[in-house]
Amino acid sequence: MTAPLPIAGPTAPRPAARTATVTVRVTGRHLAVPASQVAAVDLAVSAAPVPFAPPGYEGVVFSHGVAAAQIDLGARNGGQPCDGRWSLQLDHAAGPLSLRVDEVKAADGNMADPAPGPVLSLDPDDLLSGLAPCGPQPARPGPDHMDRTTDELDVLLVAGGGHRVAIPATLIDSVGRPDGLLTANCIAPRQVVMLDGDLLPAHSLASWMGTGSAEDDSWALRLRTADGTIALTVAELFGLHSLPRRDLVAVDADGETSLWWRDDAGNRPIQVVHPGAGGFLPIDRPAAREAVCTAVRPLPAPSSGHTHVAMAAGPVILAAPAAMVREVRGMPCPGDFHRSRRSGSIPAFDIDAAFGGTAGPAGCVVLKRDGRHPIALLTGRIEAADGGFGWHAPPPLPHAMAVLAGAVRPATGKPANGKPVLECLLRPDAFRRPWRADPGDVVRTAMRASFAGWLSNW
Repeated sequence: MTAPLPIAGPTAPRPAARTATVTVRVTGRHLAVPASQVAAVDLAVSAAPVPFAPPGYEGVVFSHGVAAAQIDLGARNGGQPCDGRWSLQLDHAAGPLSLRVDEVKAADGNMADPAPGPVLSLDPDDLLSGLAPCGPQPARPGPDHMDRTTDELDVLLVAGGGHRVAIPATLIDSVGRPDGLLTANCIAPRQVVMLDGDLLPAHSLASWMGTGSAEDDSWALRLRTADGTIALTVAELFGLHSLPRRDLVAVDADGETSLWWRDDAGNRPIQVVHPGAGGFLPIDRPAAREAVCTAVRPLPAPSSGHTHVAMAAGPVILAAPAAMVREVRGMPCPGDFHRSRRSGSIPAFDIDAAFGGTAGPAGCVVLKRDGRHPIALLTGRIEAADGGFGWHAPPPLPHAMAVLAGAVRPATGKPANGKPVLECLLRPDAFRRPWRADPGDVVRTAMRASFAGWLSNW
């Protein structure tokens, strides 16, 4: 049953001093919208659908440089969904709104004959039932995954001169394709590189390793060092990885300590290095045991040059920053799931099914949670994504989505079923308590129904 239009009613007293209004037609009736809140009138466009939406909430549209919640007034009042041709863009205190209507009356213009009765007043505040206002409560600060007091070390795996090394993520400001490698003619010629519009002193990983030259380098890392910002050029990127500190091995030689990790795919030791302006710097000996354990082999995602892991969740895509991702892997074996909790196991949920998807899981993303055990999300599609641009502040969203999305943007690629797709940037605390995520228990019900079991082999 659809919700009625939020109107004051035909018998409501009219104010003594009339305020300017914009008249629209919805399902044969004329409504007056406060003109002070109308920012623009446009032809209506399809909205990206959002799960857990209340009646009449069509989805999210991107217009005039903002993300707006589109509410279909016709569908909300029993009409055909997406039948209105026009949209009113409203500047509302709760966030940008777009109202889909059948017709808008221009100055001194005429509209189709309405149903009998007076022009009714519409209060935009009454459209927000079931929605959280723009800008949910600030998330708790995310964990510092690179701090020495944590159990993991986040690194970027790179290669140059035929060798792979791991560089701590805290040293890296950005990664990109260099715009050009130049030579500065000084007393001693120096290489400089153009990266993100800045000229930086350039160093080649292959040259430092002594097994190649910069000719094969196609990527550049912007690094912060004690001597200033430099660019380190490398031949290949292999994505961000979280290395358990218990799996690191410290080796002492000639008074210096080197730190090593064994690659998941080939059991090949990889050195963790700290680049400086003049080469690799010595590191402090960490608290690491003298043994190497091979972790569960992950999928290739996130691939080189990407900073986020994107996963399908019903009609939307959830993008998790790589710093939140513990592992990306294929679908665990059925024997890895248990109905009762076991020591060291973590909860696993089919996030695609929880949000209304029907494809069935094909992979697994294990997310870190500050102060809690990780959580495994099963989904039918996992991709690497570039999360550095295109984000907008979230508009009013259903409560169940507002607690998850820190920002939104339109997903790239061809729209599914003719409708655009919304991509949501996960908040750092998004899945800290997934079964208590919203006041209406919508997420709690959906997540419990999609619980796959306790994952023991992770």
